[in-house]
Amino acid sequence: MNDLQLKKTAAWARSQLLADVCEKEAYCGFMRLCAMLYAERSAVEAIMGEPEKLRSALFIEKCRQLAGLYGGIFSLYGELPVPQQLIADRGTAAELLSLPAEIFSEDDVLGWCHQFFNVPYRNEISVGLKKSKRLSTEKIAPATQIFTPKWVVRYMVDNTLGRYLAEHGYKVSAGELFLQKVMSPAEKVQLENIRFTDPCMGSGNVLIYAFDVFLEQYISLGYDAKIAANKILKHNLFGLEIDERARAAAETAIRIKARRYGADEVPQVYDFTGVSDTIGSLHSENDLPKGIEKAAIIGRLLGQKYAVVVTNPPYLGKPAMNEKLSAYVKKNFADYGADLFSAFMARCLDMTEHDGYLGFLTPATWLFLQSYEKLRKRIFGNCSLQTLIHFEYSAFEAATVPICSFTIKNAAESGRGVYLRLTDFKGGMEQQRKKIAEAIGSKACDYKFEADTSDFLGIPSAPCAYWLGHDMLRAFGGTPLGSIVDIKEGLISGDNDQFLRKWYEVDKNRIAFMNSQNKRWYLLNKGGEYRKWYGNREFVVNWENDGYEIKHFYDENGRLRSRPQGLEYNFRPSVSWSQITSGAFSARYFDENFMFNVAGTSAFPENEHQLLMLLGLLNSKVSSELAKVLNPTLNMNPGDAARLPMPESELCDEDIEGIVRENVEICVSDWNSFETSYDFNRHPLL
Repeated sequence: MNDLQLKKTAAWARSQLLADVCEKEAYCGFMRLCAMLYAERSAVEAIMGEPEKLRSALFIEKCRQLAGLYGGIFSLYGELPVPQQLIADRGTAAELLSLPAEIFSEDDVLGWCHQFFNVPYRNEISVGLKKSKRLSTEKIAPATQIFTPKWVVRYMVDNTLGRYLAEHGYKVSAGELFLQKVMSPAEKVQLENIRFTDPCMGSGNVLIYAFDVFLEQYISLGYDAKIAANKILKHNLFGLEIDERARAAAETAIRIKARRYGADEVPQVYDFTGVSDTIGSLHSENDLPKGIEKAAIIGRLLGQKYAVVVTNPPYLGKPAMNEKLSAYVKKNFADYGADLFSAFMARCLDMTEHDGYLGFLTPATWLFLQSYEKLRKRIFGNCSLQTLIHFEYSAFEAATVPICSFTIKNAAESGRGVYLRLTDFKGGMEQQRKKIAEAIGSKACDYKFEADTSDFLGIPSAPCAYWLGHDMLRAFGGTPLGSIVDIKEGLISGDNDQFLRKWYEVDKNRIAFMNSQNKRWYLLNKGGEYRKWYGNREFVVNWENDGYEIKHFYDENGRLRSRPQGLEYNFRPSVSWSQITSGAFSARYFDENFMFNVAGTSAFPENEHQLLMLLGLLNSKVSSELAKVLNPTLNMNPGDAARLPMPESELCDEDIEGIVRENVEICVSDWNSFETSYDFNRHPLL
């Protein structure tokens, strides 16, 4: 589908419609028109062929007819006035009819229409999200709805529902993104007993594709297509959604699809309107309101177990959660509440039957960051990660975070999962899809890996380091760096502009180049850019009278703005690295004449031998790769560094010490060859 054409038209239509009518009338008019084009294009053509003064009545009557067949978007909010711009000669209908007809033949077109019509509203909300503003209830749904591309849906469903069917005696057509072969089929399960849900279904694109997979199986068993379609809606597919508009679009899309096979069963898809305004599918079946029929139905769906759960859950960090949502997550998902998506992952695990399957599209942060450690340990200890696609950072434009898609079996099985690392391949989602297809079709692929999830539990914090070989994984059996040497964060001045300077910005005679001197300015290790062995010696700090001004730097309310921490480690030889860096991990030597601040995290060896060996180890390629595992972001904090594994036995090698000394000397010479070094004499070319 040419989504760019549809996106531009939807944005234009929104602008035109909102100039004349309220948002509700604009949205429903647009979505009903799109649904009519999907269900019965000729009806739109016929209406637009009539005189303009007759079109409103004809459009309303047609929507009334379609509401009886497809409900959902045609029934939402009852009958509404038709925006004049919707059916004007050069209005929305004319523009949509001018698009290629095949756009409205796609199963997921209503989802795209819903998404694209709301893009300006989502962008407006995103401004608040970037400022960590808490979202009100009505903004949670539009802020967190991200439409899942069709091929990602196929990957998730094929590798969950498809695999479950294959394991239970059904012949499944292997899709192009089917990553694993089934080794040993289990006992056959009756098709009507296989329940599939998307508890954050949005506009229903996951359910729409799952419908196709089930239909193929029913027909292969000899069922008539009409009977098969009705059985699917009655027994197999279930969906929940917090947004009534998205649910309405999902219902209509599913009913139009099923109606083409003659089915008239109403899909079991529900929203939480009138039941819960914020929590949605995080609810358990027991904490919904009593005496409400809709709540009882939703409670049944939340309480039953599913063979397969596939979803793209909402992404929302703690700072943006409103008080009600935050309190619920804290109470019920305390171990998994770093983000809304991780709480939903835990909830979905609870909804899945033993030996069932789960498929997700989520931020990739859960794979590595320490705040998701308990979630990882639950999955790696009690389940098995079957497949994973780790996308390039900016591949998915709809999300503002790096993402991944993966499938899980809800059983602790030994065996190696398949992992595709696409992080180095620039380009959008279509480019990512092509690289996946290449990996599946190739026996030797350098971005395709296999790993057993139980191996990750041997790594501190259990990051999903799937690309490490067996020997690298075994390295984490070594002694953590933090148990060998002290690792500390240094001074926080409270106002660097006031208390810090470049060394050449002050009178050189007032700088203590040796810690024994009594001066105003003292040398400061402040981290800095990527640089190994030696360098980044640019700053000085006002530490006159043992730092009196910084130690007594209070705000107008009498609170200390500075944090004079790690002071007992000042003026001690250290191995240091930048806590935040745009490059790879790099360590540098600092002598006893330096203080250090929070940006220059430092380790303090006991003697020169330990310092040299540690400096060499931390600047090795192995340590760089291990550091990426412990924290793949640009921030290497003391806790991450403390978990770096060291060799099991102490290294004592004069040759290595000599190489480290030589590297330091070379970098000293290089650093001092520029005028920004206080030891500069003359340029080496002179």
